[in-house]
Amino acid sequence: MNVGGSLVAGRRAARLVAVQSLYEMELSGKPADQVLNDVARRRDGIGKSGASIEGEPEDALATPPGETDMNFCAELVRGVSTNAETIDDVIKRAMADGRTPEKLETVLRTILRAGAYEIGQRRDIDPPVTISEFVGLAERFFADREPALVNGLLDRIARDLRPEDMAENAGNDGQR
Repeated sequence: MNVGGSLVAGRRAARLVAVQSLYEMELSGKPADQVLNDVARRRDGIGKSGASIEGEPEDALATPPGETDMNFCAELVRGVSTNAETIDDVIKRAMADGRTPEKLETVLRTILRAGAYEIGQRRDIDPPVTISEFVGLAERFFADREPALVNGLLDRIARDLRPEDMAENAGNDGQR
C-alpha cells in the first residue's frame, strides 16, 4: 500500500466533502456538526456497489467512504464555520477589486474559505499544495475563469499569511 498516496487521496477526498458540506451549510443554515453527522450517516449507508442504500444518487458522494480522511474534512468544516468572518476578511484583502466574498457564487466562496483556512492553519501542508488542490476542486465545479481566480486569490493569501513558506517551497511538491 502506498501510504503517501493514501494520505494524498484521503485529503483530496476530504477537501471535496468539506466544500460540499460547507455549501450545504450555506444553503440550509444547518450547523457544522449536524452537516458532518449527516455526511457520516450518508457515507455509512453506501453499499458495496457504491450506490447508496438510502436512495441517494450514486454520484452524491464522489469517493468511497474509506478513501476520505473524515478527520481532516471535519477540521476544515469546523474551522471555516468557526472562523468565517476572519477568513472572509483575509479573502477580501486578497481581492484587489474591492469585491467581497459575500458577492461570490456560493461554491466559489466555500472553495476559497476552505483553502484560506487550510493555508492559515495547516502549517504541515505547503501552501502551493493547498493552492493546487483547491484549484483542482474549482475545475471540478467550474469551466470558466473561476479556477484561475481561486489560484490567484489563494496565492495572494499564502503570500500574505505564510510568505516564508512560499519562498522556501518554490518548486517543492510538499505534503498533500
